[in-house]
Amino acid sequence: MQRKKHGEHNQSKSLWNYTLSPGWTVEEVKILKLALQKFGIGKWKSIINSECLPDKSIGQIYIQTQRMIGQQSLGDFMGLQIDMEKVWYENYIKTNVMRKNGCVINTGDNPNKEERKKRIEENRAKFSISQEEIAKIKLPRYKNDCIAKYFTLGEIENDKFTTLEKLNHCENLDYEISKKLRKIRGE
Repeated sequence: MQRKKHGEHNQSKSLWNYTLSPGWTVEEVKILKLALQKFGIGKWKSIINSECLPDKSIGQIYIQTQRMIGQQSLGDFMGLQIDMEKVWYENYIKTNVMRKNGCVINTGDNPNKEERKKRIEENRAKFSISQEEIAKIKLPRYKNDCIAKYFTLGEIENDKFTTLEKLNHCENLDYEISKKLRKIRGE
């Protein structure tokens, strides 16, 4: 049996740009991108509290964020609201770097506070999105299953939801009503 070279394990071409971690849908990744742009990388509790990804843990969000920017360490981006495609592309074209699961990994010493702050400011200048773009971001909201599973038609029709959210909530409501009608009919 031939032994793999150092760094060769876990190298899968399918793990590049926006590849889903287990348990993620394409729609959830799009929502995560918006949430990261709205709140900033590292603002995990704000993302969780926004209820835009109700079934995701901080750990799941962190791992998917790594995949989205193509970099294992997120420290140089903490708090930043960035264009993740630009960061991913810059990481993608890097040569002579170590990668794990398609993500660039750090092989040097950890930066001190001053160096970290300098890197964050460089990344802010290079990758930040405008406040106008951030202001336009609308995140979907889903009710927590513990409180109520579905919105009423009246709640769906108000102006608090985007068109996509309204469609999703109407489909959920339609499904539940159909299921209850089948049960009543004895089907």
